[in-house]
Amino acid sequence: MDYLDMLTKLGVGNAHPGGYAETLKQLEKHPLPIGSRVLEVGCGTGRTACLLVEKGCIVTALDIRPEMVAKARLRAERLHAQLQVIEGDACNLPFAEHEFDVVMVESVSNFADTRKALSEYRRVLKPGGVLYDREVIKWKKMPKDVYSSICRFYGITSLLTVEEWQERLESAGFSRAHHDDKRPFPPNMWEDMVNHPDPIKLADEQTLLDPQIWQLSIEYDQLMESYLDYLGYAVLIGIR
Repeated sequence: MDYLDMLTKLGVGNAHPGGYAETLKQLEKHPLPIGSRVLEVGCGTGRTACLLVEKGCIVTALDIRPEMVAKARLRAERLHAQLQVIEGDACNLPFAEHEFDVVMVESVSNFADTRKALSEYRRVLKPGGVLYDREVIKWKKMPKDVYSSICRFYGITSLLTVEEWQERLESAGFSRAHHDDKRPFPPNMWEDMVNHPDPIKLADEQTLLDPQIWQLSIEYDQLMESYLDYLGYAVLIGIR
């Protein structure tokens, strides 16, 4: 079991940096016009996607994990949200060019081939469309062993500074690539669950009795305690 397996089994809907609170703040600062066609890549359990539907957007949600697709569909059903949820890969989006006004991403591109994913986000955006991508960033220079430990736990191949992310957005063809809300990494994702509890419970049965889940959660807490100062996050914004 790895980090993403744990999130899937727990049915976590706010594992991105800053949690659900930061999603709410982002949508207040960058409100999406009613009727916007939005693609959320890596929708997880569909919490953000259903919020976007509630705000009047026409939303397609995509996730590479069939278990997450099922959970997002279940959430939409329980909330009576008109949400299309499909299985798919961020690096090979199953859509034609220029289909969406907005691509919304929350801590997904780090887990993919970032160059391919960014290129795909741009491809499916309409001219003038906007990418909002919230990702973990390297906050300051870190020793090699720290870098390796973080990448190994999350199952990622690299950790980028915000400047490196901007360069990748520009290389993918985005104009006016910039970032917003750059800040140090929050202590942990569990605090957000207390402040913004998810009303839809989507954890697998018997998950909390699984010793692997407890072991991974302990490893996560230890990682944050040891290396928190090296991590930050930002919203990466690119115009098609």
